[in-house]
Amino acid sequence: MHTDFLHFSDAHLGYQQYGHPERFNDFGRAFLAAIDYAVEHKMDFALVSGDLFHKSAIDPPTLLQAVNGLDRLRQAGIPVVAVMGNHDRPRYRDRFSWLDYLAERGYLALLSPNFEETGLHLLPWDGSEGAYTDIKGVRIYGLPYLGASTRKILEEFPRALANQSMEGIKFTVLMGHFGLEGEMPGVPGGLPHNQVTPLSEFVDYLALGHWHKPFEREGWIYNPGSLEICAMDECRWRGGFYHVTVDTQSKSKHIARHIKTHRRPFHRLVFPVDEYTTPEALYDGLRKRLEEERPAMRADDLDPVVEVSLEGVLAFDRSALDMEHVRGLIDEIVSPLITRPKNNTRPTEFEISPEERLSRTELERQVLQDLIRRDSRYRDQAERWANLMGEVKTMALTGSPPEAIVATMRQRIAGLNEE
Repeated sequence: MHTDFLHFSDAHLGYQQYGHPERFNDFGRAFLAAIDYAVEHKMDFALVSGDLFHKSAIDPPTLLQAVNGLDRLRQAGIPVVAVMGNHDRPRYRDRFSWLDYLAERGYLALLSPNFEETGLHLLPWDGSEGAYTDIKGVRIYGLPYLGASTRKILEEFPRALANQSMEGIKFTVLMGHFGLEGEMPGVPGGLPHNQVTPLSEFVDYLALGHWHKPFEREGWIYNPGSLEICAMDECRWRGGFYHVTVDTQSKSKHIARHIKTHRRPFHRLVFPVDEYTTPEALYDGLRKRLEEERPAMRADDLDPVVEVSLEGVLAFDRSALDMEHVRGLIDEIVSPLITRPKNNTRPTEFEISPEERLSRTELERQVLQDLIRRDSRYRDQAERWANLMGEVKTMALTGSPPEAIVATMRQRIAGLNEE
């Protein structure tokens, strides 16, 4: 048996990211690019493992994007099988979603098991509901987003799969909208790998969605990532979709090729501010850095989204930092589609814990050290510089002649410079 299918997820149609209309169009274009690929390569069917839409309440242009793409597949004779993602779910108390609407209109089969008190029931898709459908010798099961209930349902799945009649079925797919633990460190909610391992006895291809980072594991678990970038942190990953070729005569039974989508470039530039003592010096330094980075930022034919994050401790009053001027520099030098300047700097002020019982001399020394540490040139010798300042102050208060103070300063500074 030889079959080809497309697997994508997280199209997030309708997302007008950062309030810019062109980002709405970008998500539509990425979706239609996957559709075009399926038609051009004559796929036997297409899988959508959740989050076709960005939110449950969509507007007419978003529905039009979805219908235009799905109708192209229908006209080409390519069935679409989908599961509901967390963004697709109907709003509270609603029972009918826009995915249900598309299923009702025949654009896709929307799969979900039947949950009853007697357990999990996997019934065939009958045109309006069902847990699985068969296409050209491939059986496709679907598991929608269930949140915290996913773990319990998956525990029942192997038993339910074992009781299924598989006559004429050569390859089995399970679609699910959930993440796996460890694939995105720091992101809660992923299932442990050992939670899905028992499924491998019955499932040849686990078609995941939900997490926007692409990954594949153990030759049977596949997550394509989002078609477009949904957050700045995702610029590290190249999402896309899978072209899967099933050949039951081969040893592996299938080959999955990850096809990267042409997405709008996102660039995050972190700019340290510690060494600049005036706003003008900071602006000059930022201009130079932007000019250095511009070729990489403008390497694509699409105008980029650029985020510039100012980080570190300012050596001048924070109110003197004009972020609109920073925005203007980015626009002037890079000319991005969207400019996102972020002020993550910290002020020069420092805090002394009220619980610390310090003498006046100790307090002055701590204040001086904190001030000196703000300047990267003297940070490593902050304690020594503070001691020198304290010594100079003592000499001045005790009436030492200016010549003696200058001589002492020269001697101490020479010693510091030699270290």
